[in-house]
Amino acid sequence: MNLNELATREIVRFHEQIGKWFRGEMSPNEKEEMMALTAFHTAFQMISPSGACINRSDLESWLPSVYAGKPGILVEVAKIKVRFEQAGAILMEYEEYQSGGGTENKRISTVLFIQTEEGGLQWYQLHETFLP
Repeated sequence: MNLNELATREIVRFHEQIGKWFRGEMSPNEKEEMMALTAFHTAFQMISPSGACINRSDLESWLPSVYAGKPGILVEVAKIKVRFEQAGAILMEYEEYQSGGGTENKRISTVLFIQTEEGGLQWYQLHETFLP
């Protein structure tokens, strides 16, 4: 599988998981996997739509506070595309739509993935911006 396919699969997988997390629909094993944040590099940084900078430790602290906090939310991704690729790294862009559960928003995101020695990908940098 090439980097584009791996990255696309990871984007879709993560958003399916975060939707289940927000709805409180995860099995104990899935919750444990999500909290381990293995798909996130130790130097992970996210710039949220509000401009806040969040690192992996911040994400780890935030996740428990939002578990089952948005019952009925749907999280979907679309328009996934490669913005830049080189050996061992790929920059992707996608749109995310959140609806239901008291939430209605659209955002455009770019994510830089770094390939691990085992061939998987880790989220390294994520930048989200709200769309009108």
